[in-house]
Amino acid sequence: MASSFDPDGKIVKRGIPNIKEKIGRRRFIKGAGTATVAASMGLAGCSNPADQGEVGSGGGPIPDEPLRIACIGFTSGSASVFGVPMMQSARMTVDRINESGGILGEREIEMEEFDENVDEVVQQYRRLATREDFDVIFGYISSANVLSVAPIAEELEQPTVVWDTGTTDLFDDAVTDPQYVFRTCASSSTDAVGAARLLQNALPEVETVAGVNQDYAFGRNNWDLFERAVESLGIDVELVDARFTPFPNDNYSSTISALNSTNPDFIYSSHWGGDAVNFITQANNQGLFDDTIPCFTAGSHVMGNIPDEIPEGIIFGARGPHYPFGTQQWNTLHEEFVQNYQDEYDEPPYAHGAFHAWQAIWAYVYSVERAYNLSGKYPSKDQWVESMEGIGFNSPSGFVNMPQGSHNVTEPSFYGFSDPQEDRVALRDTVWITSEQVNPPASMTTGEWIDQL
Repeated sequence: MASSFDPDGKIVKRGIPNIKEKIGRRRFIKGAGTATVAASMGLAGCSNPADQGEVGSGGGPIPDEPLRIACIGFTSGSASVFGVPMMQSARMTVDRINESGGILGEREIEMEEFDENVDEVVQQYRRLATREDFDVIFGYISSANVLSVAPIAEELEQPTVVWDTGTTDLFDDAVTDPQYVFRTCASSSTDAVGAARLLQNALPEVETVAGVNQDYAFGRNNWDLFERAVESLGIDVELVDARFTPFPNDNYSSTISALNSTNPDFIYSSHWGGDAVNFITQANNQGLFDDTIPCFTAGSHVMGNIPDEIPEGIIFGARGPHYPFGTQQWNTLHEEFVQNYQDEYDEPPYAHGAFHAWQAIWAYVYSVERAYNLSGKYPSKDQWVESMEGIGFNSPSGFVNMPQGSHNVTEPSFYGFSDPQEDRVALRDTVWITSEQVNPPASMTTGEWIDQL
């Protein structure tokens, strides 16, 4: 089978995403004499084309007490191989903001960490939002967990920034008219539709396709989106097998044996965390990757977890353009983030969640500073919501855009082949697909959009 992409150049493009913001270089922070942490760190974001009125001069009082934020992610269990780097990135990001004085250069952030690996997720969320009275809650990684807490967040009118969960059911089903819940990373549509477009426009030799995904909300949602995209796009491949494995899972022997018997040309998998580590290690040892092209849409973090188990030629995605090495030296923010993380933790940020944590925290900071500099007053909860809607800013992964009418960031799809090197596993032959080709418009659900592709 193919060991490189043959992109059409129209839908699937070689190289790295074009990360230039769509509205030029105008910064939203223009308040005369107003010191903001974004400006002081050279990280001011850019506003979207939405009409924002006259820019104010700031100068209103800024709360003296710290902003209290709760950060929730897997810091124990098999998923911690992904969750720990995410939490480390959050802590590093908050520390650097505080070193520059805090939000608007004056209000420090007080961050507390909470393990997502608990039995009573909803009860934990209610406690943090009510009894412990956090100003903002950042989380989650598990799609099942976020589908449980998002309606509670709206009920309690609790500002909540979903920083990693991918399921499209979040805004298509669980919370269809969000007010206080935002997601600052792309949904699973970026991964699933992106992989389908890879098949159609860059992998012409593939004839048979199988799927292996985790048996919970994220895995089920991923396979459904991929299968629907393949059908809607009219891709000439045969879907020969679809397997759903327990979450979490230690033993993949029966799944690997079945896939070896089916012998598909291409395997679509959204496995992540410890499950991805276990599946890839066992599949590689049992020869599953010898005659097939595996595509792990959310698995690039394993290149840091098990570099010696990664053979050449696996397709990896990172749920958007979130990768520390290769030719992806997009901008100074990318270089600084990767170097700071390396210096702080003595390892590179392989986990895309590390990039997601940066995006989530800075999205909140940008939106507060944007509102303050437009109105001259520190924003209320509802004013923060208004400022978050339509926000756009530069990040280590390029320009982050939340379209008007949506509470969900869109990002381009990004894939490459694993390339084991002496000191690390890199990505080669990278390709990307614009966000418009892999994300629905704000006016449509993901399913509605995919069905009319």
